[in-house]
Amino acid sequence: MILVCGGAGYVGSHMVRALVENGEPPVVIDNFRTGYRAAVHPDALFLRGDIRDRAALDAVFTNNAIDTVIHFAASTQVGESVLKPLEYFNNNVMGMQVLLEAMAAHGIGMLVFSSSAAVYGDPDAVPIPEDATIAPTSPYGETKRMMEEMMRWVGPATGIRYVSLR
Repeated sequence: MILVCGGAGYVGSHMVRALVENGEPPVVIDNFRTGYRAAVHPDALFLRGDIRDRAALDAVFTNNAIDTVIHFAASTQVGESVLKPLEYFNNNVMGMQVLLEAMAAHGIGMLVFSSSAAVYGDPDAVPIPEDATIAPTSPYGETKRMMEEMMRWVGPATGIRYVSLR
């Protein structure tokens, strides 16, 4: 079973819909910071919660046969991140840390992460080649870079396989 973190947001809710349409109704967790209950497909199991809440994640993993996590739960506004960098580091980076800790503790081995082209900063070329220099120019882009680095280090140590989509 798949857990979609941030499944009430714009991109997350479209992933949930695609999973349901392909016969894989997921579990969805969202805190409604930017998402909406009405956006969650009615065939998905919805749980209101925050991925920074370890007890909530432990309950999700204990009560559901989750084997894969798709992670969309993050603050995403570049301009807002400049004005509120600590909120972005707390929500995005701390959220990833708690999620990885819970996944490792429960033996959840696969993670699909929605990153961002913001990790590249001001690119030299468009479209941006995936091997372009990583040089974020906002707290938002930096949080996404840090989250990718966390997976890179935690994956081999815990056995969590991951992919980061930009």
